[in-house]
Amino acid sequence: MTPTSDYLIPGETVVLCTHRHVLTLAGAIFINIAALVLLSWISYAFGEYRLLWLLIVPLVFLLWGILLRARKLYIITNLRVIRQEGLIAISSLDASLDKINNVFYEQSVAGRILGYGNVGLETASEKGTIVFHLIPDPQGFKNCVLRQRERYRPSRADERTQPDPLSIPRLLEELASLRDRNIITAEEFQQKKKKLLGGL
Repeated sequence: MTPTSDYLIPGETVVLCTHRHVLTLAGAIFINIAALVLLSWISYAFGEYRLLWLLIVPLVFLLWGILLRARKLYIITNLRVIRQEGLIAISSLDASLDKINNVFYEQSVAGRILGYGNVGLETASEKGTIVFHLIPDPQGFKNCVLRQRERYRPSRADERTQPDPLSIPRLLEELASLRDRNIITAEEFQQKKKKLLGGL
């Protein structure tokens, strides 16, 4: 399941699309391995090889988990962040980039080793804080959201008046901070700096 042109609004493009971490399948995989070992031993010990047909049950459980994971997407576009899920009926939750006040991520020790974590979006909408669980590379996901938010803001700012000249030094400091944290590139920093100074 991927966002279709009918689902996306005009002018919207997908920047990043990811699933939950493969760790969500760990339980089903363990059950399949344990069932294989146990039923193989029982079949060999008692000569009842027909019992191996029971392996279908944990296998179906695993396939169901794979399907659920494949149908749950976390999407970043140039306009919003979306969680989309569902097998027959599809549901979605989205946050517009201009409503996102803060983005954070959390990783346990195991998460740092295995490469997963939770990403939270603090929004100014009635949804409040939205948390996406078990995201692969949560820091990369967070940085992608921040980059798209910063790219979105200048396009919205074009609809408003030029910034107050007295606020330009502060804006330049904020841009430099984003560049130093690798949220925007040096090229993007220079473009935004030139645009700000051009408004004087």
